[in-house]
Amino acid sequence: MLLAIDTSTRLAGLALYDGELWAELTWVAGRQHSVELFPEMERLLKLAGLEVGALTAIAAARGPGSFTGVRVGLAAAQGLSLALDVPAYGICTLDALAAGQEASALPLRPLLEAGRNRFATALYERCNGRIERSGDIIAIELGDLAELVDRPCLICGDLNAASRDRLRAMLGERAVVASAAASLRRPGFLAQLGWEQYSTGAPGHPTALEPLYLAR
Repeated sequence: MLLAIDTSTRLAGLALYDGELWAELTWVAGRQHSVELFPEMERLLKLAGLEVGALTAIAAARGPGSFTGVRVGLAAAQGLSLALDVPAYGICTLDALAAGQEASALPLRPLLEAGRNRFATALYERCNGRIERSGDIIAIELGDLAELVDRPCLICGDLNAASRDRLRAMLGERAVVASAAASLRRPGFLAQLGWEQYSTGAPGHPTALEPLYLAR
C-alpha cells in the first residue's frame, strides 16, 4: 500500500493506492500544511480501515510550488519512510497534475502557483500512449501564455475564475481552458506515478527526496 503526499501549494492532498485507489483526500490547507497534514493522514487511514504499519511505500510531490509547502511534504515522507523502513519516491508536481488529463488528445500546459503572480508550467505531449513532459519547467505570468501557445492545447491547474476567463479571452480557439473541477490536482494521480516506480523495484531512498524549485 502506497501513501501519496502533496503539499506543493495551498491545495493539499493524500491518497492510498495499491494498484487501485483506496481513499483520497484533497483540501485547501493554505499555509497550515504542517498543522493539518498528520491529522488528515490519520483520517485517511481510518477511512480505508488501515493502520500506518500497512504502508509499504511513500510518494511525495517535490514541487515546484510553495517553498515551505514542498518542504513539509518531503519531510513527512522522509520521516515515514525511515520509521517504517519503506521506499519513498519524489514526483514532480506538474507531472502529477498533467497525469490527471491523460484522456486528453491535446498537448497540455498545466499551471501551478509559484508566488509573486507567477506560475510554473511545462509542455506535455502524448508519446507512446503516455503523457510526457516536453521541454523545461519555467516560470511565467499569465500574459506570457500568448507567446507560448502556438497550437491548440489544454490548459489546467491553479487558476481562479477570473484567470480562466482571462485566458479564454486571450487565447480563444488556441486553447481549451479546463474548469475548476477538471483542473483539480488529485493525489490519486501522484500515487499512480509513485506506484509505477515502486512496481519496477526502484530503490526509493528517502535521502533522494530533493525539492524541485524554480529559479528566483
